Amino acid sequence: MMLGAFFVSGVDIAGTFRSKASALLITTGISITITFLLLLTGGNLMLILAMLFLFVFGLAYISPFSLRYSLMGLMGYLAIIIAISLVGRFNSLNDILYHCSLMLSGSLWYTFFALVIHFFTGTRTITRRLATCMRQTGHFFQQRITMVEPDIDHEEGIFEIAEIQHDLNETQESVRELLFSNTSLLSGRSSERRLYNLIFIELIDMHELAMATPIDYPKVRDLLHRYPEYSIIRDIITKIHEEMDILADVLQHGNDYKNPMQLQDELGNLEIKLGELKQKVFEDDERDEETYHTLKRIELYLHKQLQKVEVIQKAILNWQGYADAPEELSQQSESELSSRDLPQFITPNPLNWESFIDNLSFESSYFRYALRTATTAVAGYGLAHILGLQNAYWVLLTILVVMKPGYGVTSKRFFQRIAGTLIGAIIAYGLYLLDPSHAASLAIFGISLTLAFTYVVRNYVVASSFFTIFVIFMYSFLNREIPSMVVFRVVDTIIGATLVIGAVHYLWPSWEYQKFPYLLRQSLKANKKYLDKVLSYLFRGKFDEKEYRLARKQAYVDMANLISSYHRLSGDPKSKQKGARLSYDLALLNYMILSATTSLGIFLQRHPKQQFHHPEFEIIGKGIYDNMALSERCFRYSSASAPDEEVAKSERIEEASEALSKQIYTLKNKLEPEDIPAQHHSETYLRYAHINYLSRQLRWMLELSRSVVNRAAYPERYTGNSETADAEG
Repeated sequence: MMLGAFFVSGVDIAGTFRSKASALLITTGISITITFLLLLTGGNLMLILAMLFLFVFGLAYISPFSLRYSLMGLMGYLAIIIAISLVGRFNSLNDILYHCSLMLSGSLWYTFFALVIHFFTGTRTITRRLATCMRQTGHFFQQRITMVEPDIDHEEGIFEIAEIQHDLNETQESVRELLFSNTSLLSGRSSERRLYNLIFIELIDMHELAMATPIDYPKVRDLLHRYPEYSIIRDIITKIHEEMDILADVLQHGNDYKNPMQLQDELGNLEIKLGELKQKVFEDDERDEETYHTLKRIELYLHKQLQKVEVIQKAILNWQGYADAPEELSQQSESELSSRDLPQFITPNPLNWESFIDNLSFESSYFRYALRTATTAVAGYGLAHILGLQNAYWVLLTILVVMKPGYGVTSKRFFQRIAGTLIGAIIAYGLYLLDPSHAASLAIFGISLTLAFTYVVRNYVVASSFFTIFVIFMYSFLNREIPSMVVFRVVDTIIGATLVIGAVHYLWPSWEYQKFPYLLRQSLKANKKYLDKVLSYLFRGKFDEKEYRLARKQAYVDMANLISSYHRLSGDPKSKQKGARLSYDLALLNYMILSATTSLGIFLQRHPKQQFHHPEFEIIGKGIYDNMALSERCFRYSSASAPDEEVAKSERIEEASEALSKQIYTLKNKLEPEDIPAQHHSETYLRYAHINYLSRQLRWMLELSRSVVNRAAYPERYTGNSETADAEG
């Protein structure tokens, strides 16, 4: 029964009732089937190898689809290891059936227990994930302010921000599943559901606003160096970060909210300080127009973020009365989504019948990974038998836990596994020399297992060390000599890990440069769709919030996948990092386009009643869209190349750009530079500011799109050192 409960406990992670129940029951079926069939072999090596190949292939095939499937695969691997270790210990079919029935009882008992607990602790699960999302959002803000520090590499800094965003996107996805599913943990609890929906949507908007704010970091770095008053900017961002951490603790743990941040005071101080700073800028350099606009964007950005923090703050502090006054808080949120729309934001199950069949080919990295893992597992177990190793399944265990889909992750896990095993073996042998009592050995046994599972995600070296101690002391209870177990454990681990490294290099290898173009095409496609929603709003005044948010979400997810792909590419051997610099440029440019598109979308939402129907905007916008479409086509057909005239450089675009410059110049001449701070609410100034912003933003996006399409169409021109833009659009 303990084994059955252990196997299903590994997949007991946060999720909806349906997803959790499905995972627990499927894992029950997998573990029972594997155990029963392997025990039936009666120790026949050929039968064991045949079943081992089939089981490992199936488990490895589903593992990369999602975290839940990965955990199913891991528990299936453990079922294989334990079943092989028990082969030959049962004398009849009835004994095997009895053993499996006990496992089934344990699995079903744990499943029932987990689902009951899930029902009573559903709110706690959501608050924990929502609090994590809140902390990560605050960390995202704090990381951005480091971009204006001296000696910061701009391009590397952007990728660090994108990496944090990837983790944040994963957390957001898990919260979406918990909140927006039709089988949500909050079904029937309308007041709590509205509260958490409000907080989550505000967090999403804060993330979007942070990502979209167009800041020229080198210019801001220089500006803040020249004007020491910048400390107010850093102070406010730091306070937002601290406030998010505090509110997360209040939400998750119910802590008392002491010394709440006085948001109105912060907003007032911000306006006064930045007003003084703007005035000083104009006194020192009347023509420093760009400096003024940069400061204005920072002011608007921080002002808006503080307002959103205030909405979250009030929602958390007044949640007990939220059901009685839902409109007061809801009116402060800009979202107009209905509860019927929310389930559409959940990413569908990545493993369905269509994706399962589509990946059954050598073109699929999932298929090659499964084949590589299964072949290596069979070879490792067979080799261990040929060498007469005492515990052949230890070699198999090492292979299954070290082998990963990507080379970089696998090589990292290889060194972690070797280091952890050696450290654990040394510690175990040292403890053995102390001659611990039976009770002390039992305590070491239990503590090491607990700590191993505690650190398995955080630090695999530490986890592997404790697993080694656990295994060695487990055998001490079987009256086996610990020194010999230490040697066997180390030797088996080295053999298994070495086989894995060889397999990753030579058995149907899957290098990231082969997958990067597909992920880039998906990201370009999502960006193009998102851009289309924004341009439709700009040119035709049509805005569907649900469609806009869906397109934005998909663009963020695909961008995060692209960034992850580049980081995996950088972990591959140098000889396999084909086009690494070009990939870097394309990922960075695509990220800038997404940021600029988001910024444009936010600007339009801030001015819903303004008319921006300028034909020049439409000409430039169409050029951007056409460039994105052409880039996507180039990556769909790798042999395609675009003639120079296909890249959006037509005379109409240049004429439109010149016409906008003339309009801006005319409007600017109607304003007295020294009066700009005083009359920034006048109709003439607002028209000038809006046209100036849209013109600069669209022309910036046009240049970015041209850079992408040129690299997509003529990659050979950019395989050496190339430069990307110095600003985040």
